[in-house]
Amino acid sequence: MKERQPTFSDLKQNVSNHMSLTFDTDGFSPLVGRIFALLLFAPGPRSLQEMADELGVTKAAISVQVRTLEKFAMCQKLPTSNDRKDYYYISDDFSLTAMRSGLNKIQAIQRQVQATLDAFHALPAVSEEEKASHDAAKRRYLEMGEMYKLYMSRLEGIEEEWEKRRKLLD
Repeated sequence: MKERQPTFSDLKQNVSNHMSLTFDTDGFSPLVGRIFALLLFAPGPRSLQEMADELGVTKAAISVQVRTLEKFAMCQKLPTSNDRKDYYYISDDFSLTAMRSGLNKIQAIQRQVQATLDAFHALPAVSEEEKASHDAAKRRYLEMGEMYKLYMSRLEGIEEEWEKRRKLLD
């Protein structure tokens, strides 16, 4: 018996299922993942109503969840068109936008870690009963600081390298 070959529709459904689970694992609504998958496969912008119809949910649910994608720069809203509908799409430079977003998050964490380390250094003497807690937390923050420095050093020049690779795809 010959095994059925997966179709493009099967591929889209598998991606949608995977995105739904991935976004759910990351603390988002599974619908966010389904919307993202829909937009990944969309050749052009999609209205809220089109997305709702394709995913079998309400326009209100799409409206709420697509804002999550927009907030995290994973899709963009098309400037208002003549028909007054909101349209969303994934931009052509999505990969670079996603990379920059990730780098910005890491840098924000790095700044917070450094601010906490600065606060540790500015503290007056710590009481004997707080010393163990102080030392443990300070050590952990020092390690985090070094880890993020290492991480960022490995990512140095990644945007330029990605731009070169991306051009090779064209």
